[in-house]
Amino acid sequence: MNIIDIMTTPVKIPFKKPAKWSGGTRRSAPSLVIQIVTDEGLIGLGECVGPTIPTIRAIVEKEFKPFLIGADPMRTEWILHRLEEYILNWSQIGLYALAGIDMALLDLKAKILKTPLYNLLGGLYRKEVEFADYVFIEDPLVNAKEAERSVANGFKQLKIKVGRDVEYDVNRIKEIRAAVGDDVKLRVDANQNWSVTTAIKAINKMEKYNLQLVEQPTPYYDIEGLATVSRSVSVPITADESLTDFRSAMKLIEHRAVSAFTVYPSEAGGLLKARQIVELANENGIWCVTGTWAETGIATMANAHLIAASRNFPFANDTHYEYYEEDILQQNLVFNQGKMIMSDRPGLGIELDPAKLGALTDMEIREMVFYDSQNDAAIPRIGQLL
Repeated sequence: MNIIDIMTTPVKIPFKKPAKWSGGTRRSAPSLVIQIVTDEGLIGLGECVGPTIPTIRAIVEKEFKPFLIGADPMRTEWILHRLEEYILNWSQIGLYALAGIDMALLDLKAKILKTPLYNLLGGLYRKEVEFADYVFIEDPLVNAKEAERSVANGFKQLKIKVGRDVEYDVNRIKEIRAAVGDDVKLRVDANQNWSVTTAIKAINKMEKYNLQLVEQPTPYYDIEGLATVSRSVSVPITADESLTDFRSAMKLIEHRAVSAFTVYPSEAGGLLKARQIVELANENGIWCVTGTWAETGIATMANAHLIAASRNFPFANDTHYEYYEEDILQQNLVFNQGKMIMSDRPGLGIELDPAKLGALTDMEIREMVFYDSQNDAAIPRIGQLL
């Protein structure tokens, strides 16, 4: 069996409502769908997400495709090693493209072997994978109502975006906690928008509302600052933007900077690279949770396979899926009480819907999610004194 084609399709899924965070306002989920086609008719599905879909698509189409055509898809390690060496000088963006190839190769291999993808990542550890619902920046009472709806829909953990105004965020969390009660887990994500001193001040103000985690309170490059925050507050800290690949994970561990890792297969270079980070974390007493770039059902399911095959995911994981107007799968993913039940179907266990894919294809229009279209003067800046 040989690879005969790599097909790429950019898509953009509209959100049901705008999602406001510290760095801008998001209205859609843009991604790149990857299909690796073999001469025997089997197709492996993958997905690339990240900061610039047009650039990622160019990498897959112009840079990676010549390495893949004619290759035996079972030689996963050989193929990925070649691509990793090739992107050595521009790996920061190259890993986003590599992640989609890794995912499609594993889906294809699992289909060839007629086994679920999680069996290529260590085997089934948990049958149910839990997810948290999102609460974006809105009026405190609006957020409280949204949180109530999430809990009514079965979600037992909520992730709250913060970072624009400390007192406003504290009031939002106060109202959310009052609305959902004490049994629902709350964690907050500042997307590196606070300085070290602001982070300590903000977390100490929020602590009384029983936070589960605080995600990336300070700038990604300041590992010492992140460690200072961790030592200064009682709420566990998890690294997001500071954690991209295996080397950054080792640096965080060396500095004992955080208690948890927010792992992104899309940033690490794929499921296999993410698995290495998870195993490293496990050996060093670091908890893990997956993050999200607003993936379609393809990468959402791929993340679920990673979680299902690991002992080290004690928290509900990230997804924007409940915000989507539609998806590109024949059957949309289902969260029952906030949990996804893993199937025993081969590969990812999902099928593309060609009609939905065509309807959501978006080759030109881009959404700039790192600013507010309502206010051109609102340019995000990380590490603020608030």
